[in-house]
This record gives sequence, structure tokens and C-alpha cells, in this order.
Amino acid sequence: MSIVNEILKEELNRLERLQTKYSAMLEALPKGALRKKKIGQKVYFYLVSRKGDQVVTEYLCQGDSPEAKSFEEQDAKRRDLKSKVKSIKEDIAEIKKAIGKFARASTLQAKRHSQAKS
Repeated sequence: MSIVNEILKEELNRLERLQTKYSAMLEALPKGALRKKKIGQKVYFYLVSRKGDQVVTEYLCQGDSPEAKSFEEQDAKRRDLKSKVKSIKEDIAEIKKAIGKFARASTLQAKRHSQAKS
């Protein structure tokens, strides 16, 4: 059982490092969501975010500007990283639960073993 427990601990460490890395990458990206609004024949990009209880909308650029593609790529990267961080958090919780079960099982096994010797 200790081999499985060690593997779980290694995986937990790996996931925690990944979570730290992805969180740092998220911090480097603009906070909020990219929104496109079509007004007349033109498309405009806005960054929508929260500041306290208020929702703030910040104009970024027109849809045909060279910056628009960059903003779309950043938004896609942010969404992807948020999804990965969420998945990693779920995996970490599951592994911690499994490690706890192994710890309880090994404690129980040790008690049984000591009672058998008595």
C-alpha cells in the first residue's frame, strides 16, 4: 500500500506545481471576459470585469484592428487556463481524499497487526 500512497503523493505534488504555474499565467492575462458588440456595421471589443460589486466595461478596440486578434487569443488562453485550474483543483481534492483513505487503512491495519501479536 505504501507504493500506491507514494505515487499519489507524487501526483499531488505535480498537480500543485501545475496549479501554481497556471495561476501565475492567469495573473499575467487581463482579468475579465472579452465581449464583442456590433453597433451598426462595425464590431467593437470590450473587456468586462468586476471591481468590487460593480461590473465595469472597458473599450478595447474595433473588430477590424490588428489588436483584436491578440485580445481574442488572450481571452481564449484565459478560458483554457481557467478550465485547467478547475480540473486540477478537482483532481487535487480527489487525491487528498484517496491519501486520507490510505492513511486510515494503514492505521487500521497496524492496529489489527498489533492486536494479532498480543
